[in-house]
Amino acid sequence: MSDSSYHPGELAAQDKAGTRGVAAELAVGKHSALSFASGHDVFLAAQSFAALASVDLKNESVWVTPLFGQSGDLAAISEKEIAISRDCIPNLDMLNFIEPGTPLSLLGIDLNRRIRHRINGYTIAGGDNGKHSVSLQVTEYTPNCPKYINRRDIIPASDGTPSLNKNARAETRTRLTEDDQTFVRKMDTLWIGTYAPGIGADCNHRGGKPGFIRVISPSTIEWPEYRGNGTFFTSGNLESYDRAGVTLVDFESGSIIQMTGRATVDWEHDGCYEGASRKIVFHITNLVRMNEITNHRWKRLDYSPYNPVVSGTGNVDTESEYPQVATLAKIVDETENVKTFRFVIPRRISFLPGQYATFEFNNIPGGEAIEVRTWTLSETPNSINGDNTLDITVKRMPNGLVTNWLHDYAEVGMEVKLLGIQGEMTAVSVDENTQKPTVPKHLLLLSAGIGITPNLAMIRGIGAFSLQDQTDITMIHIERYEKDLISQSELLRRSKQYPHFQYIHVISSKEGRLTKGALKKMVPNTASQQAYVCGPTQFMRDMTEYLVSIGVPAGQVHTESFEF
Repeated sequence: MSDSSYHPGELAAQDKAGTRGVAAELAVGKHSALSFASGHDVFLAAQSFAALASVDLKNESVWVTPLFGQSGDLAAISEKEIAISRDCIPNLDMLNFIEPGTPLSLLGIDLNRRIRHRINGYTIAGGDNGKHSVSLQVTEYTPNCPKYINRRDIIPASDGTPSLNKNARAETRTRLTEDDQTFVRKMDTLWIGTYAPGIGADCNHRGGKPGFIRVISPSTIEWPEYRGNGTFFTSGNLESYDRAGVTLVDFESGSIIQMTGRATVDWEHDGCYEGASRKIVFHITNLVRMNEITNHRWKRLDYSPYNPVVSGTGNVDTESEYPQVATLAKIVDETENVKTFRFVIPRRISFLPGQYATFEFNNIPGGEAIEVRTWTLSETPNSINGDNTLDITVKRMPNGLVTNWLHDYAEVGMEVKLLGIQGEMTAVSVDENTQKPTVPKHLLLLSAGIGITPNLAMIRGIGAFSLQDQTDITMIHIERYEKDLISQSELLRRSKQYPHFQYIHVISSKEGRLTKGALKKMVPNTASQQAYVCGPTQFMRDMTEYLVSIGVPAGQVHTESFEF
């Protein structure tokens, strides 16, 4: 978890977005080689489509080349070398500037399973090398966020038919024709390549609903940047250098448009697109169009559930944060009786880890026409500036009308109404003068059952906002049975990674209830602790009494009820 894993442009982008802490935690996923033990070689060999960013160092242009091939056209020779067959390269002109040391970035992607792997490096062999024409020396491997992949199933070229149409002609120009502009507007996916001098190239993916890419003029396009994982590989490179390449693939016709030019990130636009807090503006200098270049076709199965609605070209109304339509994008089974539901909202909202959200449900069988329920948000925002994804972790409750309906009938794509986010159950605050997040020096998080959710959000927020060096954390969680522990592996991992984090779990069916004497042994520095207690009402009463009796000032004990 080190800033040294990112170059200065990436760090600058993370600072602008407020995601440096999130990115630091994700740095553990960056590796200097592939892993055959994890099946990276098998994954690459199975792909019939990928995207390759390359840099023409002589004229400083970046190009993204889609690779259309057969299984085996991408081959991991070793964990540090990937061979790319000339048989899957539609525009062989790229080989004219590929020479040893040319920066490359390969994005291997399984569109059906929504899996993508980003592999950066440089060329170690150019020209014709038997079947394989390009050899990529791997310097960095990273799994990428799959959220905006629009799922597709390949319809491969029939037996005996090559994947590439050798009769396709390349049309070159400097501006988009009217037909090109129509092509751009109907796309739901783009591939972008960027370059940071002295660092290397990067190839990445963007997805949305058709229309998310806008044609501003025959030489300018733009698109929203939706909430990702906070590492900012693309925007970080653009902070360092504005050269970029963009490629569009019409998966229905097998046609492509490759463009190279200059790109900038507009961090101040907020409001031009729903679900986005910035946009990228791309100025075209040269383009190549090739119609029906591949004999493969793809059938779109569904759009990503994370894609915001494209609502035309006017500005989005941001005058009022609430209400908003919240769309269910993901369901995760945590335990037998607990599920996490992730909702996406169109406009980013600022909130603090530990706060709660209020939702309105309509026409739940057996209920009123409108049912309103409140749950703590179990995930932290990925930026102090806010977020547009909201997680609630819900336990099935006896006679729980809405909770049980969620468990039994909720489906991805379901829409509910978000009425607001509130709450004082948070140890993270924002300094009025510096606008930087702060946390108490001594922090006690005490929970039972599903009451862990605000405390879990606070632990995640401390990491997301890079506060783990500023606080000593004692987290104690009580659960009746071990099988009901939530996020146990995550909490154990964080307790090892954070410098001052003691995590204790108590299984009451084996160890009995937590007593005052046991609590006293677990909690250091009682007089200076800020304690956050959440769980059943009687548990909170008992723990509050115990904490005060062992020396925690009553004004420093904060509670929140979960009996609704």
